[in-house]
Amino acid sequence: MSHNRLVLYHQEEVFLSRFGTYLEKKTNGAMRCVCFQEESAFRSYVDQYGASLLIVQEGPAVRLAESTGLPFLVFTERSEGSKENHLPIYRSMDRQIRQIRRVWKETAPSPAALPHSRVFGFYTPVHGAGQSVSAILMGLHLAEEHPALLVNLERVSGLKQILSLGEGCLSDLLYYARVQGDPLSHLAELTEYYGALAFLPPVRDEEDLKEMNPRDWIFLLGQLKECGLYRYILLDLGDGAYGSEDLLPLCDRIYVALREDRLSQCKLQEWQEALRRKQGEEILKRIRPYRLPQESPAEWVDYRELRLMPWGRSLKALVEAEL
Repeated sequence: MSHNRLVLYHQEEVFLSRFGTYLEKKTNGAMRCVCFQEESAFRSYVDQYGASLLIVQEGPAVRLAESTGLPFLVFTERSEGSKENHLPIYRSMDRQIRQIRRVWKETAPSPAALPHSRVFGFYTPVHGAGQSVSAILMGLHLAEEHPALLVNLERVSGLKQILSLGEGCLSDLLYYARVQGDPLSHLAELTEYYGALAFLPPVRDEEDLKEMNPRDWIFLLGQLKECGLYRYILLDLGDGAYGSEDLLPLCDRIYVALREDRLSQCKLQEWQEALRRKQGEEILKRIRPYRLPQESPAEWVDYRELRLMPWGRSLKALVEAEL
């Protein structure tokens, strides 16, 4: 395709501007939009430059989109589209963008498969040391250079509102793993993006984690590693609930957030001793303890801004050792 753009056509200026702006912001500029209200201008642009994907208003423009031979979606006022390429305007924008991503990915040239992913686990016996923040910040840094996926395994994460997550989540993927189905076929529809970082939102209910056994975890992670989509997979293991600690032997690195106080050091030593008894001496070589700077960021700061602050800079140092 000659022009790596989404071309949008809709006669309502407010809707068009709002949709195009939100799409670019949600995808961190990865999907750039060209918007048209006039059909003649839309036709002229597509004839001259082409597009990766067309999204047009239901009506006469559909015939024009069909004539181009380009992939296209149709904004429809029906509550549920009757065709695969229908994009109901009454759906949430996040759900619409997931559908657009799927079509975009299907129509893009297939990239060469990446080598098996490296897996980084985040776990700590010290509560409040910054484990989840660290996983997000490292993921954002890694995603600047390579495809990266963050999987949150916490029972209660608090991230749904902070990251404005959509409807799909890890619970759905865990179901397909438990039945030994094909979780990868559902990965695209469940994946959110925070900047360039791919993100699997946490479970809806901790009962979904309880139903997983070690074999299910190993199957799911194996699928994610071998799919060739991500160079790095980051696992926020929460407090190691319901067997997710069984994933530690599958991690290339285990990042352990700590504090400066003596109690934190004692907890680390006790945890390492328990880990040695369960899984052997070798796994201890993969543990990388670290401490975030004592300077705390302002409350509710955006994580993408936090990358540039002391906490983010300290995580970048860990990232640079891995790249």
